[in-house]
Amino acid sequence: MAANCRFAMDQKDIVRLLSTTVDSFIRDRLINKDMRTQHKEQCAERLAAEDGSCGEGTEVRYSDQAVLANLDWGIEALEEAIGTSNMETKLARLDYAEKMLQVCAMLSSNQKTAGVPNFYLSAWAHLHLAYLWKLRNNVHNSVLHVLEMFVVDPFFSRIDFAPELWKDLFLPHMGSIVGWYSEQRHRLVLEVVPDLSDLSFTTDLDQFFNESLIFSMRPNQVDKLQKLEQLYGESLDENTRLYAKYFKDCMNCDSTSSKKVIPMLPIAEPPMTPLHELSRSVPDFVKFGPILPKSAGFSVLKSKDGTRDTSRMNITSTALLNFESGKWDPKEGLVEEDEDDSDYEPNEANEDSADKTHKSHPIGSSKKTEDEETWPKVPLFKMKNPLYSPTVFSPKTSPKTSPETSSPKPDVHCKNEPTSLLRLKSTLATDSTNATSLPASPHVVSDCSISSAESDGSPTKLQENYSRTPSRSRSCENLNSQVLKNSSLHVSDEGSPSCILTPLSEKPITRWKPPKDFVCPITGQIFCDPVTLETGQTYERRAIQEWLKRGNTTCPITRQPLSASSLPKTNYVLKRLITSWIEQFPDLPQELLYSETPKYSFNHSPTKETPLATSTRCRKFDFPSHRSSDECVNQRSKMFMRAVVSTSPTSVISQAEVETIITGLKPNVSCLCTSESLHECEAAVLAIARLWKDSKGDIGVHSYLSEPIIVNGFVEILSASLNRDVLRTSIYVLSELIFADENVGETLTSVDSDLDCLAALLKNGLAEATVLIYQLKPAFSQLSAHDLVHSLVQLILKKSEELNDLQLIMEPKDAAIALLEQILVGGDESSRSINAFSVISANGIPALIKCLDRAEGRSSVVSILLCCMRAEKGCRNLIANRIELSPVLELFHAGNDSVKGICVGFLSELVQLNRRTFSNQILKIIKDEGAFSSMHTFLVYLQMAPMEQQPAIASLLLQLDLLVEPRKMSIYREDAIDALIEALRRKDFSNSQMMTLEALSSLIGRMTTSGDSYIEAWLLKIAGFDQPYNALMKAEQQRKHDNDFMETMEEEEKALSLWEKRVAFVLCNHEKGSIFKALEECLKSNCLEMAKSCLVFATWLTYMLSILPDTGVKVAARKSLLEEFVNVLQSSKNLEEKILASLALKAFISDPAAAKALGVYAKCIYKTLRKLKRNSVVVTDIIKALMNLSSVDATELWSCTELVELDLCTNGEVLSLLHLKGRVFSSHSDGTIKVWDAGRRVLRLTQVVREHTKAVTSLYASTSGDKLYSGSLDKTIRVWAIKPEEMHCIQVHDVKEAVYELIANNKLACFTSQGTGVKIYDWSGLPKHINFNKYVKCLALTENKLYCGCSGYSIQEVDLCTNTSNTFYSGTRKLLCKQTIHSLQIHDGFLFAGGSSVDTTTGKIFSLPTKAIQGSFSTGFDIHHITLSNDFIFTATKCGIIEVWLKERFTRVGSIKVGCGGNAKITSLASDMDGEMLFAGSSDGKIQVWALE
Repeated sequence: MAANCRFAMDQKDIVRLLSTTVDSFIRDRLINKDMRTQHKEQCAERLAAEDGSCGEGTEVRYSDQAVLANLDWGIEALEEAIGTSNMETKLARLDYAEKMLQVCAMLSSNQKTAGVPNFYLSAWAHLHLAYLWKLRNNVHNSVLHVLEMFVVDPFFSRIDFAPELWKDLFLPHMGSIVGWYSEQRHRLVLEVVPDLSDLSFTTDLDQFFNESLIFSMRPNQVDKLQKLEQLYGESLDENTRLYAKYFKDCMNCDSTSSKKVIPMLPIAEPPMTPLHELSRSVPDFVKFGPILPKSAGFSVLKSKDGTRDTSRMNITSTALLNFESGKWDPKEGLVEEDEDDSDYEPNEANEDSADKTHKSHPIGSSKKTEDEETWPKVPLFKMKNPLYSPTVFSPKTSPKTSPETSSPKPDVHCKNEPTSLLRLKSTLATDSTNATSLPASPHVVSDCSISSAESDGSPTKLQENYSRTPSRSRSCENLNSQVLKNSSLHVSDEGSPSCILTPLSEKPITRWKPPKDFVCPITGQIFCDPVTLETGQTYERRAIQEWLKRGNTTCPITRQPLSASSLPKTNYVLKRLITSWIEQFPDLPQELLYSETPKYSFNHSPTKETPLATSTRCRKFDFPSHRSSDECVNQRSKMFMRAVVSTSPTSVISQAEVETIITGLKPNVSCLCTSESLHECEAAVLAIARLWKDSKGDIGVHSYLSEPIIVNGFVEILSASLNRDVLRTSIYVLSELIFADENVGETLTSVDSDLDCLAALLKNGLAEATVLIYQLKPAFSQLSAHDLVHSLVQLILKKSEELNDLQLIMEPKDAAIALLEQILVGGDESSRSINAFSVISANGIPALIKCLDRAEGRSSVVSILLCCMRAEKGCRNLIANRIELSPVLELFHAGNDSVKGICVGFLSELVQLNRRTFSNQILKIIKDEGAFSSMHTFLVYLQMAPMEQQPAIASLLLQLDLLVEPRKMSIYREDAIDALIEALRRKDFSNSQMMTLEALSSLIGRMTTSGDSYIEAWLLKIAGFDQPYNALMKAEQQRKHDNDFMETMEEEEKALSLWEKRVAFVLCNHEKGSIFKALEECLKSNCLEMAKSCLVFATWLTYMLSILPDTGVKVAARKSLLEEFVNVLQSSKNLEEKILASLALKAFISDPAAAKALGVYAKCIYKTLRKLKRNSVVVTDIIKALMNLSSVDATELWSCTELVELDLCTNGEVLSLLHLKGRVFSSHSDGTIKVWDAGRRVLRLTQVVREHTKAVTSLYASTSGDKLYSGSLDKTIRVWAIKPEEMHCIQVHDVKEAVYELIANNKLACFTSQGTGVKIYDWSGLPKHINFNKYVKCLALTENKLYCGCSGYSIQEVDLCTNTSNTFYSGTRKLLCKQTIHSLQIHDGFLFAGGSSVDTTTGKIFSLPTKAIQGSFSTGFDIHHITLSNDFIFTATKCGIIEVWLKERFTRVGSIKVGCGGNAKITSLASDMDGEMLFAGSSDGKIQVWALE
C-alpha cells in the first residue's frame, strides 16, 4: 500500500517527495491568480465573520489593526511581485512582503488579534511566505513554511489553506483514524436502525443517512454523533501536526554530518473508545488497517451514468451530514478526489449552529484557553467534506466563492448547477448542450422566448406612410421568421404551465413525476417550505412572498383577495409527506427540487444576488471611479448585470400572464416594424411600453422584444419622431432591454448613426438620451467627436423633470455626470484641459457640488471636480467656499481603493489655497468631520495605496497632523514623512519623485490666487532678486479689489510663517535629517525639471533651517547638500538657480564647520560669486565669510587682465578719473572732460566737453549719481546734469581761487587752493576759509564731517555745522616733517588714508565712529591715490605700481605694473564698485584699463 511504501522511504526520499509535492502545489497556486484571489476572499470573509462576532461595542486596539494591516500589505506586496516583470521591483516588493508577513507568522498561537485566533493568521502568513520563497527559487524554505503552517494550525490548513496538499502528504498516514471513525459511525447507525445489524462494517451507509433517520435520533444519540465528529477532527489535527513536525525534522536533518540523526517516524493512532461503548467486537482491519470503505466519510455514491447521487441531508438544520465527494481506489489505498464536487448550501439554521458548535484549537495542550472557547465550532458532520473542504466552514462563505463552483467566465457553469424556478423550453433547439440550466450566458438567453401558441403570426396592414431608414427596414416575413420561431409553450400533463427545461436529447422519466400537490404552482418545483393560504391554495414561501411584494393582494390561482397581512406557518404535514416521497427516489433529478438560493448569478460579484423582479425605482448604480476612459467603459458591464436575465428562481409571473402580454405585443411590434405611418408607429411604441411595464421585466417578454428588427424599429422612431413623449418612451424601452441584456446594445452600436442620433437628441434638450448613450458604452473618441460637454453641463444645471409613469434605470443627471467624467479623464492632457475649461466656463462647478448630496455618482462628481482643479487651479477657492466635505469623506471611508485615490487627490488639491488660514480651516474640517477618524483611515490607506498616490496622501496626512504644535511624537507624522522620503529615493520611478517634490512644494503653502506656488519667487526676494516676486504681488493686488489687501496679506503672512516653521521643523528633525540625503539624490538627477524642483525645495528647507533652533541636524544637511549647491552654482546657466544656490550656501556660513567646508570650494566659486553680487545681496556675506577664513589663500582669488591702453596725450595729463553707472569720466590738463562708455569692458568715447578754460583738476559725483561737480584752475566750479544720452552744465560758480581738490554735495562744496587750510563754499557768496595751518592734499566727505589729509602726516576733521576743526589723527614727524597724507577714501564706515611711507607703513584704516585704527598698508612705496570696490582696495604709487589689498582682511593679494614711460607717474585711479574693472590715468596722457577676475 501507498502508506506502507512511504514508511519505508529513507530521509532523502522523504525530502525529495516533500520538495516535489510542495513545489508543484505552490507552482500551481502562483500560476492561478483567480484561485489566489478567491482564496483571499474566503479568508477575508472568515476574518470579517469572526470580527463581527466580537460585537459592535468592542473596541479594536490599534496594535491589532496594525497586525491585520501588515498581513494585508504583505499579501498585496507579494501579488505585486508576482505580477511585475521588473526584477528590481520584484525583489523590493518581496523584501517588503517578507517583513510584513513575518509579523503575523511570529504571533503567539494562544492569543487573539482583533478577535481572530493568532494560529489562523500565522498559518495564513506561513502559506504566503512559502509562495515568497518559491519566487526566490528557494524550495527548501518554501517547504519549511508550508510544514510550519500545518504545525501552527492543522485544522484550517487542511480545510482552507492547502486541502489538496494535505491529501497528498498526510491523508495516507491517517488510515487507522479513518477506519476508527467509520466503525464508530457504523455503531451509531445500528443504534438508530437495529434492523441493519447484519450489515458489514464496510457497507455504504450513505443511503441510510437521510432526514427521517436524523429526526428519529434521540437527543443523546445526536450528542454522541456530534462528539464523534469533534473527536474525529481533533484526532486528524493532532496527527497532522505530528507528521508535519516529523517532516520538518527530515528537512532540517544535516545530511552532511558524520552522525546522521534520523527522525523517528510517528504513528497515527485513533482515539480510544470507552469500554462501555464496545457492544460488539470490532475487526482489527477496521480499527487499525489502512483499508478505507467507500462510506468511511470520504465518498458519495455515483450512479452508473456518472451523475452524482446526492442525498437530502442538506435540508436539516442541526443534524446535517455531508461527506467528501470522492472515489475509493482499493489499489492505492487513497481517496481519489472527484472533480465534479457538488455545491454545499448552508441554510439559516446551519449558519446559526455553525457559529455555536465549531471549534479549533492547537492539539497537544491538555488545557483549553479562554480564547479557544470563543472560536466558533462547526462539527464535521455539518460539512460536505470533513477533511479539507474549503467552502463550508464559515457561514459567511457563499457557495459562489468555492473553487469548485465559481468561474471567472459568466457563461461557464458547473454540471450540478441548480435549475431556475422559471424554466423555458425552446422548440427549435437541436443541440442538447444548449438545454442546460437557463440561461448560461446572454447569447443563450436571446434564443429563448415565450409566445402564444394560438398566434397566427400575421401582421396587421397599416394605412399611413412615413419615411423609414433603408438600412434598418425589415420585411414582414423576416419579422415573423425571427419573432415567431419559438412560439410554443410547454404545458404539463396537469394543464398547468411547466417550468422545467428538459433537454431534447433526454426523455422525461415518468417514475420521477411528483404528485401535483407536491409542486408549487408558481415555481413548478417541489415544495421546500410550503405555506397554505386562506384560499386553500399552497405555495412555496419564497415565491408567494415575492408575489405579495410586487403589490399583488390576491391569490395567484383563485384571484380571491387576501385579508391576512402575514403568511401562515409552514405546512409541516405536507412537508413530511414530501420528505417521505423523496426518500423513495434517492436519484431524483435536482431540477425537480426547490433551491433556496441560486448557485449562479450573472453578476460577477461573488457576494450579491439580485432578484429578477426588483422594481426599477429601487435600482442603484455604482459609478465608475477615476480611471482611464477605457476602464470607465469596461466597468459598466458589472454595473448593468442583474439576475433578470438569468431567470431568477423567485420570479412569480405566471406563464398565463406572459402569454397574454406577448399576445398583446405582437400587433404593436408588427406595426412598429412594418408600418409606413409615423403616427401608428408612435402609438405602437406607447402600447409596447405599457405592456413591458405590465410584464415587470419578464425574461420571456424581454427575449421577444430583444430581436434586432424590433430594436431597429425603436431607433427609427428616435430618428423620425418629433413627439417628446414618444421619444422618451422609446428610450425607456431600449434602456430597459439593454439593462437586462447588454447584447441588445450591440444592435445599436453596430451602426454609427445611432449614436449620432442620440447625441443630436441630447443637444436638442432630450435629457433621457443621456441614459441610453451611457448604456451603449461609447469610447472616448466617439464622445469627443460629438462635443457633448456643454450639453451635459446644461443637463446637470437643469432641475430634474417628472417623467410621468416612466422610470428610467437611472436619472439622466447621473448618466450625464458619468459621461462627463469619461470625457474629462480620457484623451491626452491637452484635451482634458480643454474639456475641463469648458465645464468651468459653463458654470458647471456649483451644480456639480450640489450633486454631492446624493450618493449616486458621487465618485464621478469628485473626479470631475478634481479634473477641473488640475486644469484650472484658480477654481480651488470656488470649490472650497461652496463644498460640504462630509460627502467626500464618506465616499473615502466607504469606497474601494480607486475611489479612495480620487478622494485623496481631490482633498490634496483642495487644501492648496492662497490663504493659509482658509487652508487650515479646510484641514480642520477634514480632520474632525465624520464618525470615523480621518487621520487613521488615511494612515491605513497610505500603507496600501499605489505608488503614485502615496505622496498626495502622505502630504495630506502630514498637514492634518501639523494643525497642532508638533511637540510630541506622532505615528501619523512619522509614517507620512517616511512615505515622502521613501518616494524621493525611488530612482527608478522618476514620476513618483516628481509627484513627491510637488507634494512637498504644496506642503509649504505659498500659493497665488491662480493656484500656482510662488515659493521660488519668495526665495529670490529674500536673496535680493525681487523682480519676480514684485511682479506676482502686483498681479495678486490687481485680482483683489478689496481695500484691506495689505492688511489681509500681513495676517496671512504671519499664519504662513508659523506654518512654514512647523513644516520645516518636522521635516528636518525626522530621523536626524534623513530627508537631506533623499534630496541629495534628487539633485543629482539627469531630469532638469526634477533637479530644479528639488533645488527650490532644498533651498527653502536649508533657509528655514538657518532660522529654526539648532537641533543638531545642520551637520546632516551640510554633508548632503553643500556640495550639490556648489555644483549648481558652478554649472548652472540659469541666474535664478545660481541665486537660489547662493541663498542656500548663505544659510551654511553661520556654522564654522560649514564655512570651513565651503572654503574648500572658495577658488572655484569666487568668480561666480563676484558676478552675482549685483543681483543678490547674500553673495556679499558669502564672500566675506570666505575671505575671513584662514584656510583661504586670498592671492589665489584675484587676477587681472589688461584690456586697453588709450593714448590721450593731445589733451595733456589725465588729472582725474571717475566711474559712475557704467560710464567713465576723465578730466585733462587742457580743460576738457571726456565721457566713456565702459559697459562692455571697452572704453568707447561718447562725449567731449570743453567748457573749462584751464586744467580740470578734480571730478566728484553726488551720492544720487545724477550730478557731477568739476573744479578747475580757471577758478570755477561747474555743476553738470548727467543724463543717459549726455551730460550738460547747469551751474557755474566763480570761487575766485584755483581749485586743486574738490568735494561737494547739494548743500556745499569744499575745495583746496594755494595756501593752508580748506575753503567751504555754500553755493552762494564767497567761500569761507578754515585755516588750521596745514597744507591740505586730499579731502573726504560724510554728511556733516569733512576730513582733510594734510602735510605733517595728519588728518584734520572739520565740523561742517560749526565750521570748526580738530585733529583726527596725528602721525610721527620724521625727515624734516615731509610726510604727507596724499589720499583719503570713505567706505562702509571706514576711513582709508594713504601717504608717505613711515616705518614701512604707508597708510592706515580708521573706524569713523571710534577713530580707532583697524589696519594699515604695510608697503615700502608712498601711496598717492586710493580707490575701492566692494572687495578690494587699490593703492597707486607715483612710480607706476598699483597694489591690490583684500578689503576684509587688509592683506595684500597682488600688484599691477603700469606702463608709464620715462618720468611719467600715475595721476588718477578709479574702479567700479563690483571690482570688475580698474582704470588708471598717467601724467603722459594715457588711460589704462584692466579686467579683474
